[in-house]
Amino acid sequence: MVEDPSDTAAATGRRRRGTGLSIVLIRLALVFVLVGGVLELQAAASYRVSAGSVSFQLRPAWPGGRLVMPLGPAGELSLRTHGTPVDVVMDYRLPAETADLPVDDLPRLEGGARAAFSRYLVGRAPWLLAIGIAAGLLIVGRWNRRRLLWGAAAGAAGALLLGGAFVLASYATLDRSPSVRYDGLASRVPAMLPLLRTLSTGGDQADRLSRLQDFLDGLETVATQLTTEPRYPARASVVRLLLASDIHDNIFGTRIAARLAAGGGQPVDGVLLAGDITDAGTAQEAQLFLRAFGSPPAPVLFVGGNHEDAPALRVFRRAGFDVLDDTTATVDGVTVLGATDPVANDPRKSSDVAGLTATGVRLAALWRMMQPPAQVLLVHDVRQAADTIAVAKEAGEDLVVAYGNDHVAGVSTEDGVVMVDAGTAGASGYEAIGAASPLPLPGVEPPAGARTIYTFQLIDFSRTDPQYLVAVTTLNYAAGGRTVVTYTPFGQ
Repeated sequence: MVEDPSDTAAATGRRRRGTGLSIVLIRLALVFVLVGGVLELQAAASYRVSAGSVSFQLRPAWPGGRLVMPLGPAGELSLRTHGTPVDVVMDYRLPAETADLPVDDLPRLEGGARAAFSRYLVGRAPWLLAIGIAAGLLIVGRWNRRRLLWGAAAGAAGALLLGGAFVLASYATLDRSPSVRYDGLASRVPAMLPLLRTLSTGGDQADRLSRLQDFLDGLETVATQLTTEPRYPARASVVRLLLASDIHDNIFGTRIAARLAAGGGQPVDGVLLAGDITDAGTAQEAQLFLRAFGSPPAPVLFVGGNHEDAPALRVFRRAGFDVLDDTTATVDGVTVLGATDPVANDPRKSSDVAGLTATGVRLAALWRMMQPPAQVLLVHDVRQAADTIAVAKEAGEDLVVAYGNDHVAGVSTEDGVVMVDAGTAGASGYEAIGAASPLPLPGVEPPAGARTIYTFQLIDFSRTDPQYLVAVTTLNYAAGGRTVVTYTPFGQ
């Protein structure tokens, strides 16, 4: 039987078309491998370490060269450590923050962050090889077995060479004294000091690999010393109130409050001042505060303390402060009920216990009649809030009580009532400035008047309906540039 030439040509054409289609599909698959390899090369990887968990991620950046550590609501710590266009992001979670992670599936590394970073770099090598092989096969022209082998080998070798050169360039450009940048709510974090001490140690330090390990050890120290929750809500999703109290004419505390109210470009939605802004209640003291505090873009809600007096209150009212005296004010849907201290309008400084009790009874009656009740109760002395707290617990209603007076900051909760003690934003006032405080005995807490810590709180409510408390961030500023940021989250 003689084969028809036309049938042979048709079969050949079908085989060529099939081969061409196969090549196209293979090339598409190689493109997917190439893209997937690039993505995996930059993907984060997490590891269990002795103090929680740590994750690393390579992030292309220009000019890059930073070692970055997110610090939750405290912001971000970064060091300009090398000269290649990639940032290394190190995200540390303390044991209490790893509950939402599948920690049983993570490899455990007793060596800490240093061993984790080494393992992370080794884990990038297979993806680098995959990228090189895929690129080599795609570059090959006409496909045959020999060309494919050469293309795969050349691509793998090229990828390893480029990767090795990049690592060597990073090590060669390591900066033994890197610049440190901190972005966030506070200008400095005290937990950063061990890192700075590590970076400033003497000696030749010629081994740059050892220097990189010092960076990692320092960042690990930062993470273990900072109490924070990295997964904090976006600023746009919350109503943020700044709480400050007991400034007592301290110009430094006033300036810190002004900076926090400005929010670094994202002003707070409202300022709560819980009294004792002045020390003797004079008009001159109030004017001094206003000159340093300025005119914040947010409304200021104020309750007088036992160190206020009528002249100071008049100045604050003329300045536009909403002085709450058994009255309410609303900030972006968050209602605040407030009352001044019973002696806020006269020169007395000692507390009026009977007056505090009477105020507490009035506030509880007012709060009970409100529908819906106020989310925040703002007072100077917590004794003014005792009756309202009891009513809220009995009714099962959520309530935030913001107060000052005792100069001891703290956040606690019981039966839906969250107590936010503002502490002191003036470190016991102007009288303590420049005064040498005696060193406390071991294990003995110094008296409130001897403390030199400035405290402020940021109270975040959701913008959803109904609004609920999201978190309270406490900022503690102390002598020597020491700062502690404590983030306390709450659920709906």
